[in-house]
Amino acid sequence: MLDKIRALPEKWAFSIGLSLIVFSPIFLFLLPFGKWSAMVQALVWGMATLFILSAADKRHSSKKRNTNYVK
Repeated sequence: MLDKIRALPEKWAFSIGLSLIVFSPIFLFLLPFGKWSAMVQALVWGMATLFILSAADKRHSSKKRNTNYVK
């Protein structure tokens, strides 16, 4: 599954992660899961974190390879 997340382009991965963080509380408010709401929210935020970290890793690794990068 991590390979599929890493295969996404940087902008797509960041957009998916950010939208999960922003819109998941709205969906959980509209579709309450009762006792499981906190666990579902934690899983969604965990997945969002993986997407955002993948995008950040791609961005930083591409800057290291770029020879025109100035510190």
